[in-house]
Amino acid sequence: MKRIFPVIVIAAALFGYLVGRASKPSSEPVLSGHIDDFSLAQNAFAQEAQQTTQPFGYDSPREPALAPDAPPITHWNIDDIKAAHEQLAARAAKLAAEAGSGSSQSIGGGPVHIQSRNFSIFMLYRMHRDHPVPSLTKVDSLWDDAEMHAGAYDFYVFTGGTGEMIVGGKIANQQNLHDKDGIIPGEYRGQPVIGGQTFKVKAGDWLLIPPNTPHQPKPDVGGFSYMIMKINVGMYPWALVR
Repeated sequence: MKRIFPVIVIAAALFGYLVGRASKPSSEPVLSGHIDDFSLAQNAFAQEAQQTTQPFGYDSPREPALAPDAPPITHWNIDDIKAAHEQLAARAAKLAAEAGSGSSQSIGGGPVHIQSRNFSIFMLYRMHRDHPVPSLTKVDSLWDDAEMHAGAYDFYVFTGGTGEMIVGGKIANQQNLHDKDGIIPGEYRGQPVIGGQTFKVKAGDWLLIPPNTPHQPKPDVGGFSYMIMKINVGMYPWALVR
């Protein structure tokens, strides 16, 4: 009996294996019957009018725009930009001759102005002062306060005039910027800048300033203008610029 028992066990196992093989469905090619599992293929078949498919489903009609206020295609003519520099310089000279013209050298205007959730582009002119005035942070100075933005890159393209940009280091007398709604988180002003790097700038120069980097404009006589692009790195919940 002891000799027969192992034979019975082996026979039962073999019988079970044969029954399982007989009841298993026939195998199919890997892709056959399973192509619906691939989202990229689904997107490709859905875009019947297109010859190519963008990666990661970016061509899906369900994808929203990058931002609800994303700007359209826009072109600026260099002649208009040069003319804007002259117009802003004339406006600044007139303001400088008036009493109580404000605490900022910054004058906006010109043909460049885009504001969106992700970035903004606009044109500024910085005028030169001959006499100190109180800055926004109550420092008597020839210069506007230095700025620092926790959540945005600044990209400058200088469009006219000459001067200096002080970049890096630390801001003495640093304070949060305020507007009509109160403190603006992540926006800082103050002066002087301690330990910064000085860049001589002129029309045609470019300057990239990372987040959390102090920077202060110091225009020469005649001032300078620039196009500035502010790029939100994801920290600011509001549209740039407030």
